[in-house]
Amino acid sequence: MWILLGVLLAIGTAAIHHQVKIEGVGGGSPVSGQLGNLREGSEAPDFSATDLAGRPVVLSEFRGRKVVVLDFWATWCGPCLLAMPGLQEVHEGFSGRGVEILAVNLGEDPEVIQGFLDENGYTFPVVADQDFAIGSLFGVGGIPAQIVVNREGLVESIQVGFGPGMEDHLRQLLEPLAQ
Repeated sequence: MWILLGVLLAIGTAAIHHQVKIEGVGGGSPVSGQLGNLREGSEAPDFSATDLAGRPVVLSEFRGRKVVVLDFWATWCGPCLLAMPGLQEVHEGFSGRGVEILAVNLGEDPEVIQGFLDENGYTFPVVADQDFAIGSLFGVGGIPAQIVVNREGLVESIQVGFGPGMEDHLRQLLEPLAQ
Protein backbone atom coordinates (compact mmCIF):
# COMPACT_ATOMS: atom_id res chain seq x y z
CA MET A 1 0.00 0.00 0.00
CA TRP A 2 2.69 2.49 1.03
CA ILE A 3 4.82 1.57 -1.97
CA LEU A 4 1.91 2.23 -4.35
CA LEU A 5 1.19 5.56 -2.67
CA GLY A 6 4.88 6.50 -2.94
CA VAL A 7 4.96 5.58 -6.64
CA LEU A 8 1.83 7.64 -7.35
CA LEU A 9 3.26 10.59 -5.46
CA ALA A 10 6.54 10.34 -7.41
CA ILE A 11 4.70 10.20 -10.75
CA GLY A 12 2.54 13.18 -9.84
CA THR A 13 5.54 15.18 -8.68
CA ALA A 14 7.47 14.37 -11.87
CA ALA A 15 4.51 15.42 -14.04
CA ILE A 16 4.15 18.75 -12.23
CA HIS A 17 7.91 19.32 -12.38
CA HIS A 18 7.90 18.61 -16.12
CA GLN A 19 4.97 20.94 -16.78
CA VAL A 20 6.38 23.87 -14.78
CA LYS A 21 10.11 23.53 -15.44
CA ILE A 22 10.17 22.19 -18.98
CA GLU A 23 6.91 23.09 -20.70
CA GLY A 24 6.05 26.20 -18.75
CA VAL A 25 2.73 26.39 -16.96
CA GLY A 26 -0.08 25.93 -19.44
CA GLY A 27 1.55 23.32 -21.66
CA GLY A 28 4.18 25.54 -23.24
CA SER A 29 2.19 28.76 -23.32
CA PRO A 30 3.81 31.60 -21.43
CA VAL A 31 2.28 32.79 -18.17
CA SER A 32 2.49 36.48 -17.40
CA GLY A 33 1.86 39.05 -14.71
CA GLN A 34 3.27 37.44 -11.59
CA LEU A 35 6.28 35.43 -10.45
CA GLY A 36 6.14 34.31 -6.82
CA ASN A 37 5.42 37.50 -4.86
CA LEU A 38 6.76 39.69 -7.69
CA ARG A 39 4.04 41.45 -9.68
CA GLU A 40 4.01 43.76 -12.64
CA GLY A 41 4.17 47.34 -11.35
CA SER A 42 6.13 46.41 -8.22
CA GLU A 43 9.69 47.54 -7.55
CA ALA A 44 12.30 45.12 -8.87
CA PRO A 45 14.53 43.65 -6.16
CA ASP A 46 18.10 44.93 -6.37
CA PHE A 47 21.09 42.65 -6.75
CA SER A 48 24.77 42.87 -7.50
CA ALA A 49 26.79 40.29 -9.37
CA THR A 50 29.61 39.97 -11.86
CA ASP A 51 28.97 39.02 -15.47
CA LEU A 52 31.04 36.38 -17.27
CA ALA A 53 33.29 39.11 -18.70
CA GLY A 54 34.18 40.17 -15.13
CA ARG A 55 32.15 43.40 -15.16
CA PRO A 56 30.11 44.32 -12.08
CA VAL A 57 26.34 44.31 -12.56
CA VAL A 58 24.11 46.16 -10.09
CA LEU A 59 20.47 46.31 -11.14
CA SER A 60 19.76 49.62 -9.37
CA GLU A 61 22.58 51.31 -11.32
CA PHE A 62 20.46 51.02 -14.49
CA ARG A 63 17.69 53.05 -12.86
CA GLY A 64 17.08 56.29 -14.72
CA ARG A 65 19.31 55.14 -17.60
CA LYS A 66 18.16 51.85 -19.12
CA VAL A 67 15.36 49.35 -19.41
CA VAL A 68 16.64 45.92 -18.32
CA VAL A 69 15.43 42.58 -19.66
CA LEU A 70 16.33 39.84 -17.17
CA ASP A 71 16.20 36.43 -18.84
CA PHE A 72 16.49 33.47 -16.45
CA TRP A 73 17.69 30.31 -18.22
CA ALA A 74 19.97 27.24 -18.26
CA THR A 75 21.72 25.31 -21.04
CA TRP A 76 19.80 22.10 -20.19
CA CYS A 77 16.41 23.83 -20.63
CA GLY A 78 14.96 23.12 -24.10
CA PRO A 79 12.48 26.05 -24.12
CA CYS A 80 15.28 28.37 -22.94
CA LEU A 81 17.40 27.33 -25.90
CA LEU A 82 14.50 27.98 -28.27
CA ALA A 83 14.18 31.50 -26.87
CA MET A 84 17.88 32.38 -27.16
CA PRO A 85 18.06 33.30 -30.88
CA GLY A 86 15.17 35.73 -30.44
CA LEU A 87 16.82 37.20 -27.36
CA GLN A 88 20.00 37.75 -29.37
CA GLU A 89 17.98 39.49 -32.12
CA VAL A 90 16.35 41.77 -29.55
CA HIS A 91 19.77 42.46 -28.04
CA GLU A 92 21.13 43.50 -31.44
CA GLY A 93 18.01 45.46 -32.40
CA PHE A 94 17.85 47.51 -29.21
CA SER A 95 21.59 47.97 -28.67
CA GLY A 96 22.27 51.66 -28.16
CA ARG A 97 18.59 52.42 -27.54
CA GLY A 98 18.61 52.34 -23.75
CA VAL A 99 17.79 48.64 -23.37
CA GLU A 100 20.09 46.17 -21.61
CA ILE A 101 19.62 42.42 -22.03
CA LEU A 102 20.96 40.53 -19.03
CA ALA A 103 20.74 36.75 -19.11
CA VAL A 104 20.87 35.13 -15.67
CA ASN A 105 21.97 31.49 -15.89
CA LEU A 106 20.72 29.40 -13.01
CA GLY A 107 23.02 26.91 -11.34
CA GLU A 108 25.62 26.18 -13.99
CA ASP A 109 29.38 26.49 -14.06
CA PRO A 110 30.68 29.66 -15.79
CA GLU A 111 32.92 27.60 -18.13
CA VAL A 112 29.92 25.59 -19.35
CA ILE A 113 27.92 28.78 -19.88
CA GLN A 114 30.75 30.54 -21.73
CA GLY A 115 31.31 27.52 -23.98
CA PHE A 116 27.62 27.50 -24.87
CA LEU A 117 27.62 31.25 -25.59
CA ASP A 118 30.75 31.02 -27.75
CA GLU A 119 29.44 28.01 -29.67
CA ASN A 120 26.19 29.82 -30.49
CA GLY A 121 27.51 33.36 -31.00
CA TYR A 122 25.42 34.97 -28.25
CA THR A 123 26.82 38.35 -27.24
CA PHE A 124 24.49 39.66 -24.53
CA PRO A 125 25.88 39.88 -20.97
CA VAL A 126 25.37 36.81 -18.78
CA VAL A 127 25.52 36.42 -15.02
CA ALA A 128 26.13 32.96 -13.52
CA ASP A 129 23.71 32.57 -10.62
CA GLN A 130 25.28 29.35 -9.34
CA ASP A 131 23.67 29.48 -5.91
CA PHE A 132 20.26 30.63 -7.24
CA ALA A 133 20.42 33.79 -5.10
CA ILE A 134 19.19 36.10 -7.89
CA GLY A 135 16.58 33.61 -9.08
CA SER A 136 15.27 33.24 -5.51
CA LEU A 137 15.20 37.01 -5.06
CA PHE A 138 12.87 37.25 -8.08
CA GLY A 139 10.82 34.18 -7.15
CA VAL A 140 11.87 32.19 -10.20
CA GLY A 141 10.47 28.67 -9.91
CA GLY A 142 10.45 27.69 -13.58
CA ILE A 143 12.45 28.67 -16.62
CA PRO A 144 12.62 30.34 -19.00
CA ALA A 145 11.44 33.39 -17.12
CA GLN A 146 11.76 36.91 -18.43
CA ILE A 147 11.32 40.10 -16.40
CA VAL A 148 11.40 43.55 -17.97
CA VAL A 149 12.38 46.32 -15.55
CA ASN A 150 11.65 49.87 -16.71
CA ARG A 151 13.86 52.92 -16.19
CA GLU A 152 12.10 53.70 -12.90
CA GLY A 153 13.11 50.29 -11.52
CA LEU A 154 9.57 48.91 -11.70
CA VAL A 155 8.62 45.52 -13.13
CA GLU A 156 7.05 46.26 -16.50
CA SER A 157 6.43 42.67 -17.60
CA ILE A 158 6.81 39.09 -16.38
CA GLN A 159 6.74 36.09 -18.72
CA VAL A 160 7.30 32.49 -17.66
CA GLY A 161 7.66 29.83 -20.31
CA PHE A 162 8.21 30.07 -24.03
CA GLY A 163 5.79 30.17 -26.91
CA PRO A 164 5.69 31.22 -30.55
CA GLY A 165 6.09 34.95 -31.08
CA MET A 166 7.72 35.66 -27.73
CA GLU A 167 10.47 37.79 -29.28
CA ASP A 168 7.85 39.78 -31.23
CA HIS A 169 5.96 40.38 -27.99
CA LEU A 170 9.19 41.52 -26.31
CA ARG A 171 9.99 43.88 -29.21
CA GLN A 172 6.49 45.40 -29.03
CA LEU A 173 6.86 45.84 -25.28
CA LEU A 174 10.31 47.45 -25.56
CA GLU A 175 9.60 49.77 -28.49
CA PRO A 176 7.81 52.50 -26.47
CA LEU A 177 10.27 52.06 -23.57
CA ALA A 178 13.41 52.39 -25.69
CA GLN A 179 15.06 55.73 -26.50
